[in-house]
Amino acid sequence: MSYDAIIIGAGVGGLTAAALLARDGWRVALLEGHIEPGGCASSYRRKRPDGTSYVFDVGATLFGGFQPGGAHDWVARRLGLRFPVVPLEPAMQVWLPDRAVTRYGDPGAWRAERARAFPAQAAAAERFWQNQEEIADIAWRFAARNPPMPPETAGDLLGMLPAVRPELLGLLPHLGRTVGHELRRHRLDDPALRAFVDAQLLISAQVPADEAAWLFGSVALDLARQGVFYAEGGAWSIARTLADALIRDGGELRYRAWVDQILVEGERAVGVRLAGGEELRARHIIAGQTVWDVARLLGEAAPRRLLRLAKGTPEAWGAFMLYLGVDAAAVPAGLAEHHQVLLRYGEPMGEGNTAFVSLHPADDTSRAPAGQRAVTVSTHTRVGPWWEARAAGRAAYRERKGRWAERLLDAAEVALPGLRGHIRYQQAGTPVSFARYTRRAEGMVGGLGQRPEQSGFRSLGARAAGVDRLWLVGDSAFPGQSTAAVTQGAIRLYRALRWSRRI
Repeated sequence: MSYDAIIIGAGVGGLTAAALLARDGWRVALLEGHIEPGGCASSYRRKRPDGTSYVFDVGATLFGGFQPGGAHDWVARRLGLRFPVVPLEPAMQVWLPDRAVTRYGDPGAWRAERARAFPAQAAAAERFWQNQEEIADIAWRFAARNPPMPPETAGDLLGMLPAVRPELLGLLPHLGRTVGHELRRHRLDDPALRAFVDAQLLISAQVPADEAAWLFGSVALDLARQGVFYAEGGAWSIARTLADALIRDGGELRYRAWVDQILVEGERAVGVRLAGGEELRARHIIAGQTVWDVARLLGEAAPRRLLRLAKGTPEAWGAFMLYLGVDAAAVPAGLAEHHQVLLRYGEPMGEGNTAFVSLHPADDTSRAPAGQRAVTVSTHTRVGPWWEARAAGRAAYRERKGRWAERLLDAAEVALPGLRGHIRYQQAGTPVSFARYTRRAEGMVGGLGQRPEQSGFRSLGARAAGVDRLWLVGDSAFPGQSTAAVTQGAIRLYRALRWSRRI
């Protein structure tokens, strides 16, 4: 059977692109190897012998882009649907070794909190934060006009003209700068403030201040001010809402459909071959994979440019996850649902020194048995050592998992003292686990680090694979990781495909 578009992978980016195209009457086939949509922004149910169960979010637990004018909001209005999300305030608490910082979304509350938390250089720090918010405001206004970023063709350059405003000229001097440059420009050397900024950037830019592009970093540090949300019932409710819209509008969604190869004829992508040998054809192929996985699926048809790109792109992070079922008594009344913990100053981020702790709200009774809460704890980790441990044998792999679990429990107990005594269920996930369930290269998750040479105009575009009619979407392509970002990328792709149908 032939389609207008085949989308590989039902992550949020692929789902969004598929649903938007189906709404416009395209014959769409969305192929997902797993049994649930959402990819790394999904959930799973863990049943216990007594018949009770927990719903854990696989990776993403905190969501943006649902505020009026946000990417998810644009999609909801376009598709005529409602996402089951509720706003959170505060966004999170950040636990530093010697203080706690509450990250409010309300601008006035956040201004007062940052002055309280970082008094050492309060005046200079306030100038930094005000500059960050001013630049972020310009970037948000630019993004809301859905420019074709990064521009890849002459048509894209023309398409950007309606989005250009004089205020953008003020951003030109910042193009090559990092967040670290800005901190130094304001002479900010307070270790606590620097550690806070590094930790916050790790969540959404995947790199610390000295590596994070300033324009992207100003937006990454602004997510709480724009509004963060909880997905009722778990992360998979976002993906399921998009999947329902796709099917409603005539699209086809196939589970347990692993793609083994992207078919290319005459330097043009024409279809895919599934693991069982079935071949499907389409006018356009959309790959919701990393750049490394796209190169693998193309095989001998991969252009040299793509192979060089895959080889030259810095390795992305993996994640080590703890999925916990705990007594509700472990959670103090009134505690925020999300926490970032930094255990030690002066040590690298990730690898258990930083951890992100998410609790489902007490009033969402679908996530855990009565009297209990579902908790996820995660840390960034390099993928290589996990594969080395696996190659060394089952004992070495299990020993490493056990050590990392204790590190994350140490971090979680900063926000939830005495947590270990309330654990009813515990399961760990590593990059090896993510590779098994998602088939992403080496289990890398979270997208590429947003360094100046990989961000904005220099990020991967929808056409980065270099094969005609093959498009990229997801956390490797512009603008990067998070469901809001991959949705923005899917909107950009959707607009490009609508234009392609005219010619």
